[in-house]
Amino acid sequence: MPLIKGLRATTIKKAFLLNAVAGALIASVAVIVKDRLDAKTKLVYADKFAVVLIITFISAIIVYNMLYLLFGFGGGMLVAK
Repeated sequence: MPLIKGLRATTIKKAFLLNAVAGALIASVAVIVKDRLDAKTKLVYADKFAVVLIITFISAIIVYNMLYLLFGFGGGMLVAK
């Protein structure tokens, strides 16, 4: 049950808006993590890639769960057994 019911993805416009919010939040986390790794560590490229991938994946799970709790976003992706 979403906390905010006025912005559910019931139209294409609202769905695109919510997906853009999710994508922007996830991409922002990825860029910030990459910048911090470049500035504070001397890791090789492959290690940085792995760290950014893992942190971005975890942040994506968190962002999509937050959007689901707030707006019910992603509920349409569920399939009946």
